[in-house]
Amino acid sequence: MTDFLVIQNTRIEGIGRLGDLIRSDGFGITAVLAKNEKIPQTNPDAIIILGAPESANDDLPYLRQEMEIIRESVKKEIPVLGICLGSQLIAKAFGAQVYKGDRKEIGFYDDIEFDNLSRSKIFSGIKSPSLVFHWHGDTFDLPDGAIRLAHSKQYQNQALKIGSAIGVQFHLEVDESAIKLWLEKSKAELATLPYIHPDIIEKQIPQKIGTVKENLSKFYQNFKSEFSL
Repeated sequence: MTDFLVIQNTRIEGIGRLGDLIRSDGFGITAVLAKNEKIPQTNPDAIIILGAPESANDDLPYLRQEMEIIRESVKKEIPVLGICLGSQLIAKAFGAQVYKGDRKEIGFYDDIEFDNLSRSKIFSGIKSPSLVFHWHGDTFDLPDGAIRLAHSKQYQNQALKIGSAIGVQFHLEVDESAIKLWLEKSKAELATLPYIHPDIIEKQIPQKIGTVKENLSKFYQNFKSEFSL
């Protein structure tokens, strides 16, 4: 049976709807909360590394271990999907800089444009410019040997591929409950960002979450196809 290792970096950022799609295919999921639990020494068919408030630049043992797992997995041609922090860990694992952006992106944005579709079909069939949900302040440069898969008006690198690793800075996996939970848990932070409007974000959920879910379904099918899962 195909088995996914899911590395979660904070309790409130889980696999979300992506987990539903994986399970519906009959695939297995081994999940670990990396900051509190030992990452198992298994031989998964694919690895997913999720987001967290921490930075890839934080000198934390479990983040260093995740970057080593990324490098070793790419050597073995094991597919790795990094989301948000996970994408930044991929970039840093291969020598690129991760740094704070000019301003945080939090909420629904409809300006993601896809690149190098002839070199990766990961976003095939998804409208470009595309609607995504963001929650990040850091960003990354491209490592040597990587290809850019997406950009936006504010950030030149929103997705990348290097070997068998794909990183996306936006949250493909979110559903309604996740967004509401993040808004609730982040009230103090959001109050310091005058350009972010939590009330508007919450009101947009019913109109926009359907598109995010449709895009995830296409992305997931493309991910399986790209790596023959």
